[in-house]
Amino acid sequence: MSELLHRLRQRFFGKPAAPPRPLPPPEPEPDEIHVPELSVAELREVLHIDQPPLWLDVREPYEWRQVHLPAALHIPMNEIPHRLAELPQTSVIVVFCAHGMRYYDVAGYLIDHGYQASSLAGGIAEWVRSGGEYER
Repeated sequence: MSELLHRLRQRFFGKPAAPPRPLPPPEPEPDEIHVPELSVAELREVLHIDQPPLWLDVREPYEWRQVHLPAALHIPMNEIPHRLAELPQTSVIVVFCAHGMRYYDVAGYLIDHGYQASSLAGGIAEWVRSGGEYER
């Protein structure tokens, strides 16, 4: 209660109002998750190492049927929480979608659950545009 209201009550009602209760402390902000993002050029550089990253396509089935990467594991975004066991925790996972909205959320979710995840900047559209291999 404000000081002014406290004084008005005291003046009109003759008795002091209860002292104002302190506000509870604000809830702490959750830790922000940083999602590393790889460019197509950076991804091409790591494709030939001994243990290349796992490619995770999180687009919908109709998008997968239109165009997809031959080596990618396809798990639609909404199925990820139910299919985490299919993803190896020892591999780096590169998450991608069509252009770049869904992959960021999924990669953040995976990082939050202990996976080593990053995202492909520009998604499959950027991969195809830059001459990357794909299937229809």
